[in-house]
Amino acid sequence: MKKSIVWGIAASLVSGAAWAHPGHGLTAGFAAGFLHPLTGWDHLLVMLSLGIWAARRPQGQGWQLPVLFVVAMTVAALMAMSWMSVSLAELLVAASLMVMGGLLMTEVSLSRGVQLAGVTVIAAAHGYLHGLELGSQWTALLGMVLATVALHGLGWWLGKQQQAWSMPASKVLGGVMLVFGASLLWA
Repeated sequence: MKKSIVWGIAASLVSGAAWAHPGHGLTAGFAAGFLHPLTGWDHLLVMLSLGIWAARRPQGQGWQLPVLFVVAMTVAALMAMSWMSVSLAELLVAASLMVMGGLLMTEVSLSRGVQLAGVTVIAAAHGYLHGLELGSQWTALLGMVLATVALHGLGWWLGKQQQAWSMPASKVLGGVMLVFGASLLWA
């Protein structure tokens, strides 16, 4: 069983795109870049869930996570607009859905370093794939970054809600993300 899992991961790393991140049919310009994160479930779910999860960190610690995400995503997108391959980033995007889903479902306590490193890897994977799709469309990158900030803000607002429905809804969202991420890895 363990050998099959290792071979599966290895095959994913060297295979073509796993379609965790399809092109969404957008072409160019600021509007296309802005709509890009809003038209793919992988983007939408990860960015909202990061905002929710960050809002629930101890006082004064959470705000750095969405900021770090935007910075790392932008740097990775700029790198992708220049060079690199897609296989590992596809795998990481699918895995990021599962990681963020698991974090929403559980009340696991992570060290600050693990939080920052995890967010950096997740953001870099998403940014890299965004950058590949956007090509050299710099205005589209600006739109994508602004949409990401908006999604994190919405997630932050949702994460601060104190109504009885908010925690169970987060856990359901986390479960959906785990299943969706696993289905992308399986594809």
